[in-house]
Amino acid sequence: MKKSKRINKNILFTALRIFISVSLFTFLIIRNWTNLKNILTLIKSYNPVFLIIAVALFALGISVQMLRWDILLKAQEINISKSFLIQSYYIGYFYSNIFPTNVGGDIYRCYDIYKNKNIRLENSISAVIVERLIGLFSATLFVAISFFSIYKYLNPATVLSLSLLPISGIILILAFIKPETFKLNRLFLKIRFLKRFELGFNSLQKHFAGFKNKTRYLTLSFSYSFISQLIFFASFYFANLYSRVNLDFFSFFFINPIITLSANIPISIGGIGIRENITVFLLKKFNIAEAHGVIFALVILFIIMLNTFVGGITYVVKNIFYKSKGFL
Repeated sequence: MKKSKRINKNILFTALRIFISVSLFTFLIIRNWTNLKNILTLIKSYNPVFLIIAVALFALGISVQMLRWDILLKAQEINISKSFLIQSYYIGYFYSNIFPTNVGGDIYRCYDIYKNKNIRLENSISAVIVERLIGLFSATLFVAISFFSIYKYLNPATVLSLSLLPISGIILILAFIKPETFKLNRLFLKIRFLKRFELGFNSLQKHFAGFKNKTRYLTLSFSYSFISQLIFFASFYFANLYSRVNLDFFSFFFINPIITLSANIPISIGGIGIRENITVFLLKKFNIAEAHGVIFALVILFIIMLNTFVGGITYVVKNIFYKSKGFL
């Protein structure tokens, strides 16, 4: 009975996510249909070189993120070929963008090296969790840095409210690393609402503990994360040139992390609908016309789905023709 209720709840939640994605995306298209109905004619006048560079840089960014994961595996004395890891990473990317849960790709990667490389599940989960935390920290850092270049576009009230994001992110990360300093144990005991998060927090702490004395590996992994972020910024920048939005490169220190973080809100399918509407909203704050913002958002969606398609093809080849074994 309980299992049946859980299944029904999952189906309902999945249906809700699909509804939210379809509704938000449809709303954006209908709202801008007057400008979009001539988009094919308009695109013919765009420079395709910018789009090709944007796509190539995005793929490169994913590859560098794979190296971030690889380093954290090596910190646990786990050595897996990079050819296998890039397959796994791309298939994980496919899962994250197609299936209802945003962590589907992470779950796949953990299971993949457990099943095909006989790696302990606990070790693979630890590497992925710490990798995600490092990615969150580097993205938060870039948002903080971006305020030095975007303040001229935003009014003081907006800058002040948005500054709460990186500040809160840094505080949360520090609290996670040094919970005793923030006396989180007392908070869990005193505040009933926080009690429900204690078990999950302690589990994350356990996974992170294995890396506390691996400073060199953590630093190198963070460096790869930093580099991958810059590559993604460059990809967005060239997509912006292709779309004739024409913002400067440093604007994407702010725009890119916010778009990425918004896409990870677990109420849609792969962030579709939410990501595009947030993108248009942010660009309007930079005095970009909504019509141009929508085209830019659709170009970013195209780049993401193109790489998702690569992940899907990799999945078919690896799991059907090669029976879940690495083929490189």
